[in-house]
Amino acid sequence: MLENIPGRVFVVGVSILIATIAYSSQLFIILPAMEWWSVQSAIALIPFNILVLMLYYNYYLACVTDPGKVPAGWEPPYSTIHSQENGKWIRQKDDLPATDTGITGPRYCKSCTQYKPPRSHHCRYCKRCVLKMDHHCPWIANCVGYDNYGHFVRFILYVDIACTYALALLGWRVKNIMDDIRHFRFNAEPSVFEVVMLVVNFILAFIVLFCVGILSIYHLYCMSRNQSSIESWERDKVKKLIRRGKIMPVRENNHR
Repeated sequence: MLENIPGRVFVVGVSILIATIAYSSQLFIILPAMEWWSVQSAIALIPFNILVLMLYYNYYLACVTDPGKVPAGWEPPYSTIHSQENGKWIRQKDDLPATDTGITGPRYCKSCTQYKPPRSHHCRYCKRCVLKMDHHCPWIANCVGYDNYGHFVRFILYVDIACTYALALLGWRVKNIMDDIRHFRFNAEPSVFEVVMLVVNFILAFIVLFCVGILSIYHLYCMSRNQSSIESWERDKVKKLIRRGKIMPVRENNHR
């Protein structure tokens, strides 16, 4: 399904969503409440706009940075042969350390017709292998891999911080409105349009913070385990198969 939707549609949609939360809240809610340009508005909104700028910058880098190409003609740093007798990969040279050879032999991508380095995977959307592939993200119209993973993580963290800041500003405005009502300052009541914008911005910022926040926690967890999303999924899949008795657990023997 995603293959039929141009990637720029998602990128434009994300950009519009960010602009809607960032700028409609300032132009229609916060600035009018702070009497437009003042010292108070500068103190409150300059840090917020810096966050939005950094958010857009890292989003741009995550979108345009190549996630990591497998070098043309790359081959494993060891020589292996395929035995026709037992169908197992064996080492050609006895002097190679055991860690240099895989149990199932070198990984080969039939689609790209080339070897795959460790932790690389073939992306069916990008139609090529990606170094240390984490996942294909439709929201950036790009894979997340070795070369742009840092930009992607910084982007979602800036989204979390910026949305939290926006919710704090909206909360400040709601508090002011409630104080005006409590002290019978009815001439300071918000317009219907401002109330609508408050509700819309609250909903959008909360949904984005909730969804991206969960994603951020997951990626911070993966980073702490030094594993990608694909590797985390594969590990969970193996654990389920072991619990169901489909495969036997592998125990490492330490020979001293």
